[in-house]
Amino acid sequence: MFVPDKLLALNNVIGSLVIAAMDPEQPDVEAVLADLRTCLNDYDSWAESFWAGWALDIEQVFKVGNEVSLAAPKDLDQPVSATVVACPAGGPLTLVHMFQAARFVPIGDTPVMLEPVIAGEPGKETFGEPVHHVIGPSGILEIPKCWRGQRYRISFFPNVTADHTRALFASYQDVIGELEGWLKAEWANEFQPLWAAFSDSGFLERYDVLQQADWRGFTNALHQLWDDVKQVFELLADLQVNSEKLLEYLTQVELEQLLKASSDAIAKGLMVLSDEPLLFVHMAAFASWLRMLPPQYAAEVVGEMRASVLINFLLMRLTGGLGLGVRMSGKVLARLRSERAREWLLASSLRLGQLTPDRLNQHADVLKPLVVSQRGPLKPTPVGPLHITPEHSAPLSVSNPAAVAREKSQGSTRLSQFEPHDDVPAQSKNPNGDSADTAALTQTSGCPVSMVTGEELLTLDDGTLDGCLPFVFTRLYRTSAVELDVGLGRGWSHALAHRLLLEGEQVIWIDQENRRTPFPLPTDQRPAIHNSLARAAIYRGAEPDELIIAQPGEGAPFLHFRDGHLTALSDRYANRLTLQRNIHGDISRLDNGAGRSLRLRYEHRHLVAIDYQSFHPALTLDEAWRTEQTLVSYRYDGRFRLIEATNAAGESERYDYDDQHVILQRQLAGGASFFWEWQGAGRAARCVRHWASFAQMDSRYTWGEDGQVTVQHLDGSQEVYVHDERARLVRKVEPDGGQHLKAYDPQGRLIAEQDPLGA
Repeated sequence: MFVPDKLLALNNVIGSLVIAAMDPEQPDVEAVLADLRTCLNDYDSWAESFWAGWALDIEQVFKVGNEVSLAAPKDLDQPVSATVVACPAGGPLTLVHMFQAARFVPIGDTPVMLEPVIAGEPGKETFGEPVHHVIGPSGILEIPKCWRGQRYRISFFPNVTADHTRALFASYQDVIGELEGWLKAEWANEFQPLWAAFSDSGFLERYDVLQQADWRGFTNALHQLWDDVKQVFELLADLQVNSEKLLEYLTQVELEQLLKASSDAIAKGLMVLSDEPLLFVHMAAFASWLRMLPPQYAAEVVGEMRASVLINFLLMRLTGGLGLGVRMSGKVLARLRSERAREWLLASSLRLGQLTPDRLNQHADVLKPLVVSQRGPLKPTPVGPLHITPEHSAPLSVSNPAAVAREKSQGSTRLSQFEPHDDVPAQSKNPNGDSADTAALTQTSGCPVSMVTGEELLTLDDGTLDGCLPFVFTRLYRTSAVELDVGLGRGWSHALAHRLLLEGEQVIWIDQENRRTPFPLPTDQRPAIHNSLARAAIYRGAEPDELIIAQPGEGAPFLHFRDGHLTALSDRYANRLTLQRNIHGDISRLDNGAGRSLRLRYEHRHLVAIDYQSFHPALTLDEAWRTEQTLVSYRYDGRFRLIEATNAAGESERYDYDDQHVILQRQLAGGASFFWEWQGAGRAARCVRHWASFAQMDSRYTWGEDGQVTVQHLDGSQEVYVHDERARLVRKVEPDGGQHLKAYDPQGRLIAEQDPLGA
């Protein structure tokens, strides 16, 4: 069942780490250690995330003789890790539980439950009395007493409870405690004396910008590592294939030692390397170690951090902690230019590697029930005999195996950078007071009709100003804006129609689509304010009384305002388009600063044409700007309603309206026409039928008061859209009955979605 409240809980942050240098004047190592102690979220939030399968991700592969049957759990009432298999006709049922690795690495000592399927279709079976077994250390279990052809549901660790989760959370805290002890020793023996000798008060000012860049580099290395965290698992899972890669981090002796390691050691290594929260804890410890570096040396070390160093650190700690003896690689350290950085990393990692291996061994044992019982997708393996070479035993061939292989499929956690900001969320509104997203992100139908408000959102491109910051002049007709005229006739707005209304301590941004978005007025105390629901921000500019809007959309330019009027557009690379206005305050030119501009011409303060111009030095500006091409021209009726637009090729399209300026017809240059029929009047009108002069398009809309609209198509098929009070799509039913569901957090961000297949 799709329960948004539950999904909100499941999407809580698993943990966080702080990336920031200590105050050079008042270093507070206790704060650094406190950040490490709280790097994982509180138990309740973390446990919820874990039980949803977000903390770990182990794919399961079930192979059953000549038949493969997949039955992934669909809801929280089913066993966590289960599949349905049939007892083979030619012999006993043999279960093989192993890691998906190049060598045979069994997962032994695993409780397993077999339940005979009595009746029911897949996913709705009823079961008989369960039979319990334990797969021994070999990872192989033969079940001779099973009815030939009888179907069984197999569940691993069927009795996992909240106590197992609490034990695992406590184990993480023990690991954190051990790492904290290592950091305290590093501080006392290495770094504190160097901090005590630090006295150059001018250092911070000189190196502040450099340190910021270095910490950004370390942040990028963290992201690079986390984007492919799966590789740390794969390196150990297939040592032979990855030998060349491993030799970047290990010596030949260490690699040979790994190749000879026992299956039990490899199994525990794979178990902990599949544990992303455990990897995260160690990354938090590494970041804490870097934070303790004295300022005079921090730039040397932090700036040298690369993803390869972090991978080596993880391999060294997690495999060394299991008694496999890996050290920091000389090849990796050789890539660091700073000799001091090499010495510190090598010495500190050696001391870390000397920590007792029992801690990670114990953690692997506590982790195992939850990993093995973890929910996950089920995948078939090739059908056929399974050839196994156990340690210290003769080769074994299992002719009818039910092979359960587990692998680290993909990173199931995401590393995101959090920067606290002043957020005042408020949804944007259309002129009728309804919540409205941008036209591009609004679910629409037809030509196009908004499935949120029922209004028309006709968006057209009329010309482009090329350059380093290209600009497309668009115009949009919005039914709810029929009482407004910004120079293109009632209902229409354009890409330069942005303006700010200053109302006391509040700013209302009216954008190019005639939407209203509120912000508090920025001040010295609050220079930048976000509106997460509108995905926009406002902040004070460098010029006096300048306000800048950061608008939503990939690559959308920054908008610069003075006294509420748009003065310029810019991008992150400081490219800029400037606006000029005529004596009436209307925009007359958009200049890219490189000899190209758009000239806007008016009659009766209504835009009648846009010219593409180039600059050629002359005695006057009017003579210098030469028109290369008229991109578009506009014609109005006696009520100043836009009735015709003609492009550079001389092709025209026309528009007709009712007495309240609601659009009724759009006729294209080729002769095709689109028509609208409305419910209600003026800005509150909602479309109830939308059709065209050609037979393929004719849709009717039935509006409910609960945010739902049903679309009836010409062929008899239906679609249903449901939006919440913030104009966000929460449910969509396709013509074939397939249902899409979406859930959002309080900031309006999509946090979960479910497709028609339940994924």
